[in-house]
Amino acid sequence: MEKTQDRARNSFQQITVYSGKGGTGKTSFTAALAALATDCVFADCDVDAANLHLILKPVITGQHLFRGGKNAVVDGSKCTGCGVCVSSCRYGAITLAGAPVKAAIDPYSCEGCKVCVRICPEQAIRLEQQDSGFRYDADTAYGPFVFAELHPGEENSGKLITEVRKAAQDRAESEGKGLCIIDGPPGTGCAVMASLTGADLAIIVTEPTVSGIHDMDRAVQVAEHFTIPVAVVVNKSTINIEKTREIRKTCSGRNIPYLGEIPYSRKVVDAVSSLVPYVEYAEDEISDAIKEIWQGVQGLLQKIQSGGE
Repeated sequence: MEKTQDRARNSFQQITVYSGKGGTGKTSFTAALAALATDCVFADCDVDAANLHLILKPVITGQHLFRGGKNAVVDGSKCTGCGVCVSSCRYGAITLAGAPVKAAIDPYSCEGCKVCVRICPEQAIRLEQQDSGFRYDADTAYGPFVFAELHPGEENSGKLITEVRKAAQDRAESEGKGLCIIDGPPGTGCAVMASLTGADLAIIVTEPTVSGIHDMDRAVQVAEHFTIPVAVVVNKSTINIEKTREIRKTCSGRNIPYLGEIPYSRKVVDAVSSLVPYVEYAEDEISDAIKEIWQGVQGLLQKIQSGGE
């Protein structure tokens, strides 16, 4: 993970929007920021379930094959069907089949652990890198956009996230953009850490529920561990006013900037169904709340850029 001083070398600032759990409205919020921001590059680093592109409606300008993990492959000309690899595979990925009998490997079960490669007496098994997904360069009405799709069941999402983030940063640098906004994955695992790398500000989108508060706390810990300034937005704030107050109080007690609250409304669901950023869908208290939050984000970025605490 890059240190804070390394982030300052960029000619642009980076925001990563993420959440401790899924379903908080993180992507809808990011789409709204896209509609409000200018001079910006966007990236969807939730490569396991990318959906920001559905709202931003990109025009794809480049497609790049992503090769992630490695799987075992059998050389049939060398395999004698002895079955040593079958009994050695802890994942049940190898069977004997065919006539003459040869080892066959299920690519969806193989973990690439290399035990079969080492144990095969005929050296008939090798590891090969697999085609795991695609990264896309695109343009949108809101600015340049980078996103990716990981094939079902594939691993190394952290590696693909790093490629997406780096491509977005390169576009921000080459096109002279002042800001890069990343829609990060939910949770607190390696994928989140990969999307946070180089961030000047982490924005956590949470909801006023018991699980939302618990996972928000874990998400805050991740950002703070890597000395990344963090701020909080409460989405669907009116579904539980008491829990919203609890989040606000928690942020105050921990000196975490509280950017604001977005009330719950069925209209947000309608906007998502219409594939339109909410601030372009309706002019109401929800749009006003998002715009006010965006002003707060800009204020924080200016403060961070000037070296303020």
